[in-house]
Amino acid sequence: MTTMWLVLGVAALVIIGTVGWVAWRDRARAVGAESAAAGQEAQSRQHRYEVERHGSQGGTIYGGQP
Repeated sequence: MTTMWLVLGVAALVIIGTVGWVAWRDRARAVGAESAAAGQEAQSRQHRYEVERHGSQGGTIYGGQP
């Protein structure tokens, strides 16, 4: 019975340690407000580029047809 409690205790310590380490590691990767704004700006630029490219390709393909 003692061996079972020892194994469960060690397993619990390993799980708690792993969760704590992952939480500590991810805290350093937290995205700030500036990073979020930069990401939204990049996504907006990409969308505008795709819209313009789609429009120019449509004009090229269908430009000569009645």
